[in-house]
Amino acid sequence: MPIRVLDPALAARIAAGEVIERPASVVKELVENALDAGARAIAVEIRGGGVQLIRVTDDGCGIAEAEIELAFERHATSKLAVLDDLETIATLGFRGEALPSVRAVAEVSVVSRPADQPYAAVRRWQRGALVETGRRAGAPGTQITVRDLFADLPARRQHLRSAAAEAAACAQVVAHYAMARPEVRFTLQIDGRTTLRAPGTGTLEDAVLATLGRAVADSMLPVDSRSDASDQLVQVVGLVGRPTVSRANRGGLSFFVNGRWVQSRLLAQAVESAFQHRLMVGRHPVAVLHLAVAPGGVDVNVHPSKTEVRLRFDREAFAIVQRAVRAALDADLHVPAITPAPPRDWPEEGPAEQLTFDAPPVRRLPVLRLLGQVGLTYLIAEGPDGVYLVDQHAAHERILFDRLVAAWDRNEVERQGLLDPLPLELSTEQFLAYERHAHRLAELGFAIEVFGERSLVVRAAPAALAPGEVGSALLDALDSLVGNPAEWRDRVAASVACHSAIRAGQALSDAEMRALLRQLEETEAPKTCPHGRPTMMHLSATQLARLFGRLG
Repeated sequence: MPIRVLDPALAARIAAGEVIERPASVVKELVENALDAGARAIAVEIRGGGVQLIRVTDDGCGIAEAEIELAFERHATSKLAVLDDLETIATLGFRGEALPSVRAVAEVSVVSRPADQPYAAVRRWQRGALVETGRRAGAPGTQITVRDLFADLPARRQHLRSAAAEAAACAQVVAHYAMARPEVRFTLQIDGRTTLRAPGTGTLEDAVLATLGRAVADSMLPVDSRSDASDQLVQVVGLVGRPTVSRANRGGLSFFVNGRWVQSRLLAQAVESAFQHRLMVGRHPVAVLHLAVAPGGVDVNVHPSKTEVRLRFDREAFAIVQRAVRAALDADLHVPAITPAPPRDWPEEGPAEQLTFDAPPVRRLPVLRLLGQVGLTYLIAEGPDGVYLVDQHAAHERILFDRLVAAWDRNEVERQGLLDPLPLELSTEQFLAYERHAHRLAELGFAIEVFGERSLVVRAAPAALAPGEVGSALLDALDSLVGNPAEWRDRVAASVACHSAIRAGQALSDAEMRALLRQLEETEAPKTCPHGRPTMMHLSATQLARLFGRLG
């Protein structure tokens, strides 16, 4: 085939694919432009997951009428002039690709007024062509409305997720920039309902309260490396959650480099390494950290989405973040109150066949004879070939998980009403996850009502849950449902089982310990808990003989 120059409209759509992957990409680019324009208040409206409509309104400096059409041309920008400017870029946008990319894949209208202009200028594009120009009254600032995203690109629409999942991704963008710029007032509306209000007070604590909810905000510790004279290349300030507010995934880690929200495996590893031995396996910390790096020390021109950056002092950044987070944790004198666990409805010692499964029990462990309890955490038992140490929490977690899944399959989950209804305030992502999966949580035994913009009232919960564990179990379950995971049932059941199980440090009677062993023997996977941790360790008779010198 002969070589030819691409049609400009086709070239624009190809280029748009590198910048605009989904509705959240549009929200990100428009919010960043609003922040670069000096906005102090930004309102975002989403409909149909952002496919039907995205509208971003700001009170920034506005665009002069003579420059609006130029702003929608490729590589037109006010933020760069010469190549060397890339080394010291201080704005969020700089490539001049966002607005023309949006124009290429949607209908776009702009209403903008600089403060020194007596009217707002209006422009509208459809299928990349300018179809309307005009003027009207309007407040200073800019409003950009994007409709029918990817309408002419059905293949792109087919690869989008559900409207709820796309709305959740848009909400994540707004929440992160509310934490990136606490001095800016943000509001977010999804399908006509306000789901986020960040007050713009200038304090990170208020922004975290607005985006992540009170339970998280009240458990955050201050992080500040600026007092360390050796930390000159990178400085970090922010908040880190106590281990008690850990998450089931890494969605609670938020990083900002020079005010830009970034995704960084390096920084995530630095934070998680600071939590070593403080969190259970499979749990992840919550942190909101701002890094200040000299412009020459960070490369923001790594990927078209600008969510990735390259730190020129990556080893130093890792060490500084790790050290600052660890110092915050070490300085925390908070000791959680220990409340006695409610009595468990343990069966009398007897055959494990008291548990009812669809299939007859199949023995997956040898019969174990109880010897005792160590450290109020581990059971010691004797088997046909040596000694077994059993983690009582992990073992009970496996038992409860199998019961929940079996009961769920039979639609026989037991529910108990709460004497006092439990109010919970959620983050935006958690609330959207609840809306997507409310029917699934009801199947598991939760009775929940929406109360306010991002609040729930829990009136009943699975019978296995102790009343004091209902809130944390539900929040963990919602965290595990963020992003519409494929294995949602196992994730929720594992979360409920973890919060229902007996704890390390809890004394058990001989009858309770024997019942625990009998029930563990009949589970589907007795050697691990639902999170993959081992439930037991085996010391064989041969190993014992060798330890005591009875073998040559």
